[in-house]
Amino acid sequence: MVLTRARVLSGMAAVVAAALVLFFWPREEPGVKDAVTRRIITMTRSAEEKNVGEVMEGVSERFKTTEGWSKQDVRGILTAQVLRGQWVRIFTTDIDVHEVSPTQGDFRARFIFGRSQADKLEDLAKESVLNAYSIEGTFEKEADGEWRVVKAKQRRLDPSELL
Repeated sequence: MVLTRARVLSGMAAVVAAALVLFFWPREEPGVKDAVTRRIITMTRSAEEKNVGEVMEGVSERFKTTEGWSKQDVRGILTAQVLRGQWVRIFTTDIDVHEVSPTQGDFRARFIFGRSQADKLEDLAKESVLNAYSIEGTFEKEADGEWRVVKAKQRRLDPSELL
């Protein structure tokens, strides 16, 4: 077989067309449970990396807590905690998400904060000071397609509740 310029160009055009089809092929969006769980995990990792801006990307401008805190209040508290270096490790456990609608999901999760370099939750209790909270709330898919928490309530957990 002789490779002519026309065959080479035709082959390249076919490859480009195939790449465009794959790139623009509709992707299935994750369900509510997966989307909210991913967002919680991403926000937790960002908090552990002390990236307040990334954490706040997951908080809606409409956010309110049962205590009356707004998004700005939460930003201030989170920034103060990060600047003081109160915690080093954050573990999220028992994430439970329920789909309310295709654009809303309720969640409950436990967040355990510790001053330690522990890589495992079991080691965290041995070598650090712990603070733990149960947080319940609601995520909604906003107009820009991003999932953000719109309301939440927190309860500090007793160490006995962690077992």
